[in-house]
Amino acid sequence: MSDLHDTVSAEVPDLPPGPWGLLGEGLWGTVHDLGDGTVLKLVRRNGGLGTGESKHYREATALGLLQQIEGVRLPRLLAGGRFSNPYGFSGPPLAGWLRLEKLEGRPVDEGGIYALRGEERERLGEEIGAALAHFHRAGAAIAEEAAKLGSPALRSISEAMMRINDPALRARLERLKEAIAAEDAPRVFLHGDVNFSNVLAARGLRPALVDFAEAGVGFAEEDFRHFDNPGPLRDAIFRSYAAVSGHPVDEFRFRLGIAVNAAVSLALGSNAGHPREGMRRVSFLDEALRRAGIED
Repeated sequence: MSDLHDTVSAEVPDLPPGPWGLLGEGLWGTVHDLGDGTVLKLVRRNGGLGTGESKHYREATALGLLQQIEGVRLPRLLAGGRFSNPYGFSGPPLAGWLRLEKLEGRPVDEGGIYALRGEERERLGEEIGAALAHFHRAGAAIAEEAAKLGSPALRSISEAMMRINDPALRARLERLKEAIAAEDAPRVFLHGDVNFSNVLAARGLRPALVDFAEAGVGFAEEDFRHFDNPGPLRDAIFRSYAAVSGHPVDEFRFRLGIAVNAAVSLALGSNAGHPREGMRRVSFLDEALRRAGIED
């Protein structure tokens, strides 16, 4: 950590002395608590699908635009930049950095959710659904300006297809892209990767949304694509979203989003794990496409 601190401090101005606490680590980098009410997010050049440079650009741009809106708990972007030498570190090469306001709360633990009592779980789902509704509503004012970030769904399919070789499956994914682009629905500012690890919960506060590396513009149901598992928690999210936004989640557009998520899951895990896991991912995508009306 001291080596990282010394190296990063040479390019990132005004950093407090270490050691820094590690708040989280994902495919694309690490988040460090600087101990002064701010966090430092280091973005790797390589991780999952796409590039670290594109992730860094989208998050910095999205957070810059989102600072215009109110009524939603989001991290405030304080500074950011690219590293002049991505390979000047002992670890993986780094694309860039973001210094953000530290928000109160902890990531929602997907495993711990099911240890909650039923009413607590439903209340959490209702809070997440309401937070998403407020986010989409508040972001409407900047959706046109945010269009330069592109569609998260169309981008995800294109990135997934870089690792999917089966011609028949690629043809179906092209039809999925066409179906999404043709869908007649209002376009809103999207987080792009709403999963429980990107939601911070704190008692007495609305849930906060973090990690905007997949942000963009599309129809609202794209932001529900990680909620494919049915059950009371998802029902509570959808019910609350509909109540606050005044617009129920459209089942067909939701299925289109699930198919996108299945394609990403296959592309990320196609060469990892037991062969049965690969077969399971292929089956998941096949069924998701069928449910979205994309037949063989």
